Amino acid sequence: MFHSDYKHIIDRLPESLVKRACERLLHHSKDPVPLESISRKSERIESYLSHTLEVYENSLNKKKRKTMAQEKLLRPRSWPECNVFPTSPAIYVTDIGVQTNGTWPEALKHDYEEENNRQVMNELKVFHQHLLDYNKRTFEKFMQDIESEYRERVTANKRL
Repeated sequence: MFHSDYKHIIDRLPESLVKRACERLLHHSKDPVPLESISRKSERIESYLSHTLEVYENSLNKKKRKTMAQEKLLRPRSWPECNVFPTSPAIYVTDIGVQTNGTWPEALKHDYEEENNRQVMNELKVFHQHLLDYNKRTFEKFMQDIESEYRERVTANKRL
């Protein structure tokens, strides 16, 4: 598609961006590049590919910084494929020496054990779903191969 001198740029870009760069050069509204010229060496093509690579690498760096910042906020999980959710924000209260007289309104009384059980059950449901998804992604092809081999053996045995 592009000249071989641009290989050092093209190799660092995903295939989808290389195709998109070609399409954009071919269908540019003001000054499209003819199809025959795409495979030739040109300063315009090289600068456009370099610009595309620069934008792509900048976006990767932003994603890295963003995920690194988010990882600091996340609590660790023992399962590697499990998506992690941010922890609840912590509220720190300082003691100002005022005590309550035990007259809490009924609306503020809460059954924390029930709430904790509900949260644990929700976490277990999420973990269960992630585990199922992980096992499906990991072992689906393996199980299909075993099943097809089993069917082949059954048909071979029936022939005998």
